[in-house]
Parts: sequence; structure tokens; C-alpha cells
Amino acid sequence: MAVVTQRESGVWQAKVRRKGWPSQSKTFPRKGDAEAWARAVEREMDVGAFINRDDAERTTFQEAADRYVREVLPGKRAQVQPRYMLARLCDHFGKYSLASISAAMLASYRDERLKTVSNQTVVHELGLITRVLKACQLDWGIALPQGIATQQIRKPKVSNGRERRLEAGEESLLLNALRVKKEPWAHAAVVLAIETAARQSELISLTWEDVDLKRRVARLRGKGGGVTKSGDDYRDVPLSPRAIQVLTDLPRSLNGQVLPISQNALRLTWDRALVSARKAHLHSSLEALLAAAGVDDPAREIRALVYKKRAPLETTSRLWTELQRTDKSLTDLHFHDCRHEATSRLAEKLQMHELMKVTGHKSSTMLSRYYHPRAEDLAAKLA
Repeated sequence: MAVVTQRESGVWQAKVRRKGWPSQSKTFPRKGDAEAWARAVEREMDVGAFINRDDAERTTFQEAADRYVREVLPGKRAQVQPRYMLARLCDHFGKYSLASISAAMLASYRDERLKTVSNQTVVHELGLITRVLKACQLDWGIALPQGIATQQIRKPKVSNGRERRLEAGEESLLLNALRVKKEPWAHAAVVLAIETAARQSELISLTWEDVDLKRRVARLRGKGGGVTKSGDDYRDVPLSPRAIQVLTDLPRSLNGQVLPISQNALRLTWDRALVSARKAHLHSSLEALLAAAGVDDPAREIRALVYKKRAPLETTSRLWTELQRTDKSLTDLHFHDCRHEATSRLAEKLQMHELMKVTGHKSSTMLSRYYHPRAEDLAAKLA
């Protein structure tokens, strides 16, 4: 039964006691509000739908996020990005109690964010909110009156599948640009990625202890030597003659790493090599076009573009502008695209179940995201 009494401070306290349910009490500034709350609690208990809101009302999203960072995040592979993302989410939701976070609130946030960031970013943010709310409900016993609110709204559609492969000449251009670097690590990383379909983190974690050149096998591990992205302790991959040669030519580092380079350094070297390789390719193409156009000294025109000590000919400027617009070589190319390239090449030699062992994919559906055969190659097989 429900009892509503006025306390010395003037506030009204409602108490609900029902057999089989924990006692509930709450204070209100007005008697009518206390009575309405008590009736609502009793109705929910009558139909078995009552949820104790106390913990959810007392806990803010900021407090839940802080606890998630302390207790859950240390066990995750990715930690830096979620920390930044949670800090941003707390700027918006931090002051709200868990009980007040509704689907309507999240839908409004989704729509506003889509005006400034990509669909993928919004999906990641909503996914992180989901993980925090699930931790509250499943791990910490905090009942959420509105459930996992993120599961009650539509997520933005994301089309992040890539089919980018190395086109004719791109591999040699890129490797030539990397070969002139002072250190050989980035060049070796690209070759090994193309030959083994290894992820960037797996290559950087590779140690000489896990390389057996006699058996022609490398044991790949995840970031920092932990589990792989697929959740396995490790994955053994075969080494092609080209991969064997690259590994044989590498100097042995004192720390035992095959590629003693950080992911950030590798990314920067990759980006610079792409710029350098594309510039060399475009200059070579322009020189050929200028020669075909009857320009007497094409090399001199290239120097005019590079050093800008004199104005190039009108023909040079026109051809250069057109070439940059039409020739897309070495653009929109990511390091991870080497894994797409490797998977597509290996698919010509290995059966699907063999290929999945090499790439680490758990299903043919995931494998198909990385297998991109060229139509002309398939036509050659038919012939």
C-alpha cells in the first residue's frame, strides 16, 4: 500500500510497500505529485513492470562513462580513441542521469551531429553509448527504465566497403619512392603486406622469434603482441619467395622486432611516399606529352614547374592542369588497401578455406569484402 506524509521540512514523502517488491520511497514538493508517483509505482507493480529507478536517477552519464574508462576500457584493444570520444559525448550527455537518456534525445543528437561529421563517426559514437549503457545494465546492476535507448533509434547508413587495388604501375612507383628512404622498414612493410595480407598492427608486432625462414612461415600477433583483431592468439601465414627475400635482406634490430617502426611513423612515411611517387609519375607523363606536342626541351619545362624560377609555356600549364585532373594514379590509396590487394592475389592460388586461414577472416562474408577480382582477369580465366 502507499502512504503519503508531510515531513518537518515541508516536503511530501510517498512510500510504497508491496509484498514481493522492495519498498520504494521518494520526496516531492507537492502532495499531488507524491500521490501520482505512488499510484504509478503501484500500477507498475500490479502488472509486473516495475523497475527500480533509484540507481539510474542517481547516476549521471558522466559518472557511468568515468567508471567505464576505469573498469572496462583497460581490457579493450582500442583505448585512446574511445577516451577522446567519451570525453566529447560527456560534454553533451554528461550532466543527464541515466534514467533521463531517451531515444528522442539520442535521435536529436544524431541528427545534429550528421550536419558536421560523417555517418561513420556518428555510428561509432552511438555504439560507444550502447557499450556504456550495457555495462551499466549487465555488469553493474543499474536498471535502465528506458532500456538501451540507442537500440530504439535508427543508425545512419554506412557504406565503408573499399574495392581499391593497386593499378598498373602503382606498386613499382610506390616501392621506388620507399626504397630511397634512409631506413628500409616502410618498404619492407608494404611488400610484406602485399605478400601476406597482414594488417599494419600485425606487421609492426612481428618479431624475429616468430619468423621461421626455413619453414617459410611467420606467426602474426595482434597489436603489442596480443590477440589478433579476429580474436585469435596468433595466425600462421605462409611466406612467398618475395617475402622471404625481403626478410632476408632486413638488418636485425636489437629489440627483436622485424620492423622497428611505430604505426605513426609508418603512416607518415607512407603518406610522403605517395606524394613523392605521384609527383614523379605526373612529371614523367607530362614530359612525354610535351615531347609529343613538339616542345623542344620538356625537361626544362618540368624544372620551370618545380622550381618556379620562370613561367612555363602556356602549353605546359594547360597539359599539367589537364593531367592532374584526369590521372588519378596513387590517389585515395590507404596502407590497408595492401591487404585487399594481397587477398585478391592469393585468391588466384588458394582455395577459400585456405585463404581464410591466411587472412584470418572467420566467414566468407567478411572475406568477400577483401576479395576484388578484376573483370579482365576473370575473362582471361574463361578464355
